[in-house]
This record gives sequence, structure tokens and C-alpha cells, in this order.
Amino acid sequence: MIEFQLFRLKVFPTTQGDLFRGEMTRTEVLSRVVRSLPEVELRAGSIWHIGNVTELDTDAMYFRLGRATVSTAERYRNGNFVDEPDEVAPYTHVVLDVQFELCAIAKKPRVSPTVQGIANAFARLLNESPEGSRLQARFEIGAMSDPEEFIELLATAHSVSKFWVTFSKPNPFDANADFVQPMQKLLREADGDQGKTEMKGLTLKSEVMQEVARSAAATGDDAGATVQLQHEGQKIRKSLRSHSVIVTQDQMDELDDKRTFLQRIRDVYNRIRGRNE
Repeated sequence: MIEFQLFRLKVFPTTQGDLFRGEMTRTEVLSRVVRSLPEVELRAGSIWHIGNVTELDTDAMYFRLGRATVSTAERYRNGNFVDEPDEVAPYTHVVLDVQFELCAIAKKPRVSPTVQGIANAFARLLNESPEGSRLQARFEIGAMSDPEEFIELLATAHSVSKFWVTFSKPNPFDANADFVQPMQKLLREADGDQGKTEMKGLTLKSEVMQEVARSAAATGDDAGATVQLQHEGQKIRKSLRSHSVIVTQDQMDELDDKRTFLQRIRDVYNRIRGRNE
């Protein structure tokens, strides 16, 4: 059983790169950088690679992501003990929907102890790749959260006295909540990377908070709240980020396996966004 975690991989083209990109969309920029099979030494002696790119449909692809390291192996050759270079290249599976910027990365401790560690290396690989640099685009990755338990907490709590949400620059298919969109635009105008808004009140409107939380979950951002479950109960703090989105798959050997899994993660993404498509 292969365990995948879902992420949002966002593309932010810079204005300086317009000359090189021409009329390329964010989707095309992301596709081109991945298909360039970048390889970058992110740490001394550790070179990260993308390989085995396979088209799943017009908007999605499968590939392998891993790192190659060279160590010294002690071997016995023709009556002598010798030191020989020994390259190892553990890899993991990645499925990427370039239209929705939806990325599923398989857990693989040999590649990195955490899936978030693999995701961070993936974003660095894209940002430091020759093609990414040429197109002058920036890539950010954020873990998606399953909002259902958090939203249920907001819906059933006696009161919500504090609520906060993080946000990044506006991106296609991003925020559903009207509240978040102006803040994203402000962040873009200020040339910032991430922002945070906090609201306080005796009893904040739960319906509004639920909508913002679902939007944050879909965009790979975070949210949190201070809630009182009962009339005279203690106030507790809960955050959205504590619920990662995990999807498992038996195998990824055949093309049909990869396409079936792609549809499954699209269904999960639409559920998180509150869409029935």
C-alpha cells in the first residue's frame, strides 16, 4: 500500500519573465519546468532529479522524484580490498494535475523522513532549475488539509471567539471565500509572500468561518480558532493544519493505476473545495 499526501503547488510568474514566457499560462510554465527533467544539487553530494515523466491526460502527469548520492563502498576485488564509488538514487511517486496545481507525493523515508521534506525539496528543485530560472517563475508548495473535522467543530461549538487564517498571493482556482480575495490582492500589491488575518468577537458567525476554513484548506493555507464547545465550558484552540489529506493506492505500476489514482485525488480536491464536480 502506497501512502500519498496532497499538496497545492502554486505558480507565481514574475513580471520580469514576461519576455521569455510570451503568452504562456501558469499551467504551461509548470508543465515545461517539470518536463525539462531538472536536476539540482540542493545539498552537498545530494542531487535531486525528476524522471520517468508519463502523461496521464492533457492536464496531468506522473513522474518520479528522488535524490542521487555517491558514497564510498568497500569491496573485495581480485585479492585486494578497494574503495569504490557507489551511487544510490532512492525515488518516490508523484502525480501532478497542472491545471489545479494539485500534487500528490508518496511517502518514502529513504528519500526524506517526512513527505513535507520531499515537498520542500521538490519546490526548491523547480525554483532552482535552469528552466524555472529562465522563465523567471516562482513555485510554492503547501500541504492541503482535510477541513471536515475543523468545520464540524465550528458548526457545533457554542461560540467562536477568535479566528485566524493565513493566505498567499492570488492564484487561479484559489480562494472561494470573498473575504480572502481582497487580502490576497493586497499581499500581491505589497509584494509579500504570506499574510495572516485574525478576527475576535464574543460570537463570530460560524457560517463565515466555515467558508474561509474550506478555502484555506483548498489553497494549502492554514486556519485556526478559539472555540467554546458548551455554554460554560473551557475555551480550546484548534487548527486546520493538523489534518493532512492522505490518499492510499495499492500500486502504481500500470498506466491504469496512475489514471485511477488521478481521478481519486481530483474527487478529494473537489470535496475539500465544496464542489460536487
